[in-house]
Amino acid sequence: LASGAKDSTDPQVLRNLADLYLDVGDEAYSDPAKRIAAYEEGARVARRILERNEADALAHYLYAANAGSAAELKGMMASALLVKELKAHVTRALELQPDLAPAHHMLGRMLEELPWFLGGDSAAALDHLQRAVTLDPGYVHARMDLAKFYLKRKQPDAARRELQAIVQLTNPRNPYTWRVKYRPEAERLLAGLDRTGGH
Repeated sequence: LASGAKDSTDPQVLRNLADLYLDVGDEAYSDPAKRIAAYEEGARVARRILERNEADALAHYLYAANAGSAAELKGMMASALLVKELKAHVTRALELQPDLAPAHHMLGRMLEELPWFLGGDSAAALDHLQRAVTLDPGYVHARMDLAKFYLKRKQPDAARRELQAIVQLTNPRNPYTWRVKYRPEAERLLAGLDRTGGH
């Protein structure tokens, strides 16, 4: 990645870079070590923004998303201290910018996956996922997670609605990922619902 951008002090350049590292970790590499390295670099870049300006909502989210992804790959998400730190950053992002869809998505996933004693909250998780999709209807990853939340909660009609929306999207946020990953997965899940009569 562009070394000049890493040395920049322009917050927008650094935000774009931290976001790029997150995308690279998510999409470009399959090797876990390379993915971890990308996420850790993204977290470092986001932290540099926060050192200059604590009130940067996107930097809080990008730090939490990169650091959380690296921790997940390393199997460290069971650390209560780390979970608390990530949750603090993503909550702060939403305090600063309540309409930040990716932060709602991340917080929703955390609240769903965490045990109650680490702050897990199934009802709040669903609320955050619904808000992420309402704020950004083309945000396919959030919509897929919302469909899976509904399946887990035995709400097949609600799941079907989200899965059909994924298949029929005309403006996905990441068209390539939608085409190769999320649309085929949505079609498979819909076929499964059809086979079981939606139950």
